[in-house]
Amino acid sequence: MTATLETAVTEYVDVKGVRLAYRRIGHRFARKLVLLQHFTGTMDAWDPAVVNALAEVAEVFVFDNAGVGSSDGVTPDSVEAMADYAEGFIAALGLGEVDLLGF
Repeated sequence: MTATLETAVTEYVDVKGVRLAYRRIGHRFARKLVLLQHFTGTMDAWDPAVVNALAEVAEVFVFDNAGVGSSDGVTPDSVEAMADYAEGFIAALGLGEVDLLGF
């Protein structure tokens, strides 16, 4: 693993007409893990020590939900709306089956 949460390049993907910012670290052929935040949390709110350790055994994805951090759009106002964006994010990247971890 060369990139860390702190050094990974921020990339963007279109989900429902909204540009979502994300970072990907870890082993590309490992299990995929998507980290979810609270309503206004950003991908930088994750503890790098936790994310970087997870990336030793998985391909880890962190993202800013709509209207938060480096993402465009309007911040979701319900867990259901956040879940819709998370589902769209996973589909837009073609990740297939993933594990989820959130707080």
